[in-house]
Formats: sequence, C-alpha cells, structure tokens
Amino acid sequence: MLRLIGYSVKKVERLASERCLVQIIAHCRLARHIPDRCIVVADETHFHGAAMPRPRGRALVSQPLEALAPDPRARQIFSSIAAVSYTRGVLELTVSEIPPSQCGDDWVLLGTSLARRTNGFVPGAPWADLPNDCVLLYDNASVHNALADELLTINGVLLMHLPPYCPNFSAVEPVFAEYKRAARNLAYHHAGLDDRIIHVLAFASAPVGAIQGHYHEARREMWRYLPELTGPGMPLDGELAPVPIELQAPQGPPAVDMP
Repeated sequence: MLRLIGYSVKKVERLASERCLVQIIAHCRLARHIPDRCIVVADETHFHGAAMPRPRGRALVSQPLEALAPDPRARQIFSSIAAVSYTRGVLELTVSEIPPSQCGDDWVLLGTSLARRTNGFVPGAPWADLPNDCVLLYDNASVHNALADELLTINGVLLMHLPPYCPNFSAVEPVFAEYKRAARNLAYHHAGLDDRIIHVLAFASAPVGAIQGHYHEARREMWRYLPELTGPGMPLDGELAPVPIELQAPQGPPAVDMP
C-alpha cells in the first residue's frame, strides 16, 4: 500500500530517522561504549502457519513460482519471544500458539527465566570489569510491561530501550529471519514433526558465530549515526554506507514552449 502512494522502504526509514534523530544519536553514543558480550537482545516475532510450505519447482528469472510443496496438515500460527547473547547464542525462548494473542504474561515468563541467566550490572564500574550478559536491550512493544522490567531490575539487569523505528540496531532481528527459514526447511523435510518442536529446533539451529556476526552488523549500523566517527575527516569517514536517503528520480529536459 505504501509503495502505491510513493513511499519506498528507504523513504520510510529516512522519515523515521529524521523524526527521531536526536534519540537515535543519543542511543548510539551510549551503546558505543558497551561491549557486545554485555548485551542481551530480546524481541518477539510471529510466524503464520500458511508460510510453512516452501516453493518447489522451477521458474524463469524474475517470475514468481506458483507451485508450492504439499502441506499435509494445517499449520498453527505461533508467537515466539527470544533473547540472544553474544557469548551463549539463544539464551531464552518462549513459543506459544495464537490464539490466544500474545500478551504481557509471555514477556513476564521470559523475564522470569531470563533473570536467572543474566548477571548483575554494577553502576560506576568500568565496562571492562563488568560480567557478560548484564544489559538487556529491547524495543517499546506493548507486551513489554512494567512487571517484567521491575523483576529484571531487582535482579541487577540494566535495561536499555531501542530508539523508535530502529530494528537494524537489534541483533535478534536477523536471527528471526534465519529461524523462519529453518522452520520452513524442517516442515518440508520432516512433515511429521510437531509444530512446537519445529519452532524450537529452528531456533536451536542458530550458531553462536552467526549471532556474533549479527551483533557486529548492528554495531556498524549504529556507527553510521555518529558524526564523531563517520563525519568528514573522522576515523570511519567513507568506510560505512551513509544513512538511507531517498534517491530522486532523474528529471527529464525542461519543457520548451513552442511558438
């Protein structure tokens, strides 16, 4: 729908970045000094059962493939909340069927389990001396309620919120993409597996090395917003792609009035 009225992905990203630029830069400057090993990233995603069948067959380049692999049974919609760690991979996971819809109780359940697997943040201590997994980074979704925040804070976890419209700063988003691809492959090759087992195995297949690469990419995305790093004459000047901008369509020659 947005494309029909002239809004591309880059244009939406640019408008959102301009609107929240002050918050984005403040977040990037704060996160710049936090080691990746200290950050646990959590988020939620949905996987519709109709997305389970994957394409099978051949088609010409740039033409959609309409033949789908056979699906022997109806697939349920699942909601997953996952927390990933730089040093330990997928740290916590909750998988629930929809309906009922995802609610704050799912986030409290994850926070209760996560509080036992994270370490305490010590205010004022140098980051080099802090333990792994002592900072929780997450967005502002409605399921993130105050009860879970209070529970994590009591257990010494430092809470950090992502700025609005910045999924590229979250290392868990690429993990979700890999999880959905792995779930499709499992449903295709092992049709007899239970749906919940498929989702758990798909998350378990995410290697720690790949998750660490997602952390590095998220950090590079944040560096792009720091003029003290990527500005003219700065250490990373020209090394990173600029913040997304909307390219203007080439203009034709000016109209000439005929006599």
